[in-house]
Amino acid sequence: YESNPVIMNSSFIGNKADLSGGGIFCALVSNPVITNTIFWGDSASYSPEIDFDDSSSPSFRYCDIQGGWGGQGNIDTDPLFRDPENGDFHLMSTECGDPYDSPCIDTGSPAILDSLLDCSWGLGAILSDMGAYGGGDSVTIGIDNFVDLLPERLTLLQNHPNPFNSFTTIHYSLPEPSDVHIEIFDLLGQRVDVLFDGYKPAGLHSLDWNADDFPSGVYFTRLKSGDKSQNIKMVLLK
Repeated sequence: YESNPVIMNSSFIGNKADLSGGGIFCALVSNPVITNTIFWGDSASYSPEIDFDDSSSPSFRYCDIQGGWGGQGNIDTDPLFRDPENGDFHLMSTECGDPYDSPCIDTGSPAILDSLLDCSWGLGAILSDMGAYGGGDSVTIGIDNFVDLLPERLTLLQNHPNPFNSFTTIHYSLPEPSDVHIEIFDLLGQRVDVLFDGYKPAGLHSLDWNADDFPSGVYFTRLKSGDKSQNIKMVLLK
């Protein structure tokens, strides 16, 4: 969150999130530009590959995204890695002795050409390839020393999904540890539910609201922390 990286020729494979965005989740005005990248086999309760809040606008171009994604050059096809179970995420190629040709060969951005054309890296001679091993002399990396950056301000993000049918998730961020009070109000301003009242550490948090017992209509969530508060409007449709 609160970041705008440029990501090219990468592979997000087999990652997991509890709620959403198993491949990547963008929040708090995050607008990454992602090209020639594969999102496959990631998982979450919903939006298993990609999710973002209303303040963010990620851009995906010439990517292979499981489940599909709108945008120029994006595809939704098994990337056909050589041996993913054993950590080999090179793209299959019949020229390299594999039984199939990966659909990610020669389907990347036309503005990028592979710098190496061999079985270890770029495999296509027309356009760039998608993925970590398509496009040039790349290396496999991991996040060995993850730094959990704290949000800069109190933020109540829009619930997801919205409108919703009985069940929705609310995300919020705290710049510092504090007591938090989260309430639900109806259109008349009457409090109808209390979702949380207690202490939370700094960071990005989420909670669910089960509205099975409430009628369709417009509701408001109010987040209060210290002397600051924020509200969002939610629409329940049954």
